[in-house]
Amino acid sequence: MQRRQWLAAAAAGLACALGPRAVWAGADVAGVGGTSAPKRIVVMDFGLTEMLLTLGVTPLATSVPDWYRRTNVAPPLPAGVIDIGLLYQPNVELLEQLRPDLLLLTPAHAPMRAQLERIAPTLTLALSANGVAPWTQIADETRRLARVLHREPQAQTAIAAADAQVSAARARLPAGGESAAPIFVVEFIDDRHLLVFGTGSLFGDVMTRMGLRNAWTGPTNARGYAVTDFTRLADAADTADAAHARLVHIDPLPDAARATLAQGVLWHSLPFVRAGRVAGMPKVSQGGALYSGARFARQLADVLLAPEGQHA
Repeated sequence: MQRRQWLAAAAAGLACALGPRAVWAGADVAGVGGTSAPKRIVVMDFGLTEMLLTLGVTPLATSVPDWYRRTNVAPPLPAGVIDIGLLYQPNVELLEQLRPDLLLLTPAHAPMRAQLERIAPTLTLALSANGVAPWTQIADETRRLARVLHREPQAQTAIAAADAQVSAARARLPAGGESAAPIFVVEFIDDRHLLVFGTGSLFGDVMTRMGLRNAWTGPTNARGYAVTDFTRLADAADTADAAHARLVHIDPLPDAARATLAQGVLWHSLPFVRAGRVAGMPKVSQGGALYSGARFARQLADVLLAPEGQHA
């Protein structure tokens, strides 16, 4: 039997054995779960893991914690957090043994939520929503989670600190000059393809809040980014002011992409490459929460203010 089928069967068996449990979901979660806050929390998303840590709570377990440490980087995840398996293929037997008080899910977990509800109460939090700026959406969901955990003051402190850091990053930039140039923010996938972040992404929203212009005006997915061939950036640069557009890539680069940036003929034909307007920034997660957004703002300001010779 395939692993996914086995997991589904196992979860279904647990559902029958355990019966329904409480569900912590909906627009208003205030008062759910009684007077005591859940303590044994399992998280099945990297951005929600970051959100929980930002509130000063360490999860009992998460999906592939080592992956979080590579992608989100910070806040740091303590070494003792238990690994429950892949994001959408958790080890259901381990989940049952852990007896969590709460499972934190995203809307993408909807197909398996009914199974998980038989194991523990669930709370679904969305880091993005149609028609809502990502920064606003994430702040609202941070407050929702804080109400369940009885940590509203910590949420307000975290949100205020993140807002202040974005404002401080904006204040560091001059009103015109280099900071006024349209900017591509990308993450390379291989030697030819990359993620490019539009205004509807967390990064794009932070750029807007910093008073910066996003050079990518093409279509994006629901999370605000597109997967594209880097040669398409040339056309986008033409519409975004090719004479001044610049590109910031998120490190680390895949080995294949590193070779492209070093000696790729097509890459070196792009206008911003020819003009030397390319720089790298340390790893930050595009799927993160407010902590990642504020960190992106600080790092982007560092890149834009760095002397030309320090650019990658």
